[in-house]
Amino acid sequence: MQVNLRHSRITATNNDPVILVVEDHDDTREMLTILLNRHGCHVIAAENGPQAIDLADKLHPDLILMDLKLPLLDGMAVTRLVRSHPALNQVPIVILTGYDSPQLHSDALNAGCNYFLLKPIDFDRLREVITTLLRSVPQPSPMRLQYSLVVKSKHPITLHHLH
Repeated sequence: MQVNLRHSRITATNNDPVILVVEDHDDTREMLTILLNRHGCHVIAAENGPQAIDLADKLHPDLILMDLKLPLLDGMAVTRLVRSHPALNQVPIVILTGYDSPQLHSDALNAGCNYFLLKPIDFDRLREVITTLLRSVPQPSPMRLQYSLVVKSKHPITLHHLH
């Protein structure tokens, strides 16, 4: 998959990238969804750990943006579970958190995340990180292609499009 930045869009040669946003705060999740949609991404959203695992398993996103503090199952645990899944273990994961410490960075990398960004989110930096990580993603899976043909993110924050 080749990725390029055109007119501030995050684009792939054949399809726009599918990004799973895992964030329990409605405002942050909505902001990320709107910004990523404007930059050419299809966004699916989860508000807790189990929902994130379920959506990742069903839809095989190209990249996951993961908050650390989540209800039911935290971002570290979700990252470890994604990494243990054979079909998902190469999906790039970017941790987004307001908590900062060397130990937390180390723990996140050991859990399997590819990048660690602090909130408040610098969207220009986030876009650079997403673009760089998507360059390393293999061609989309058939499941991801099927998703992108069916769902065109009219209102990606809801899950009604998935049923």
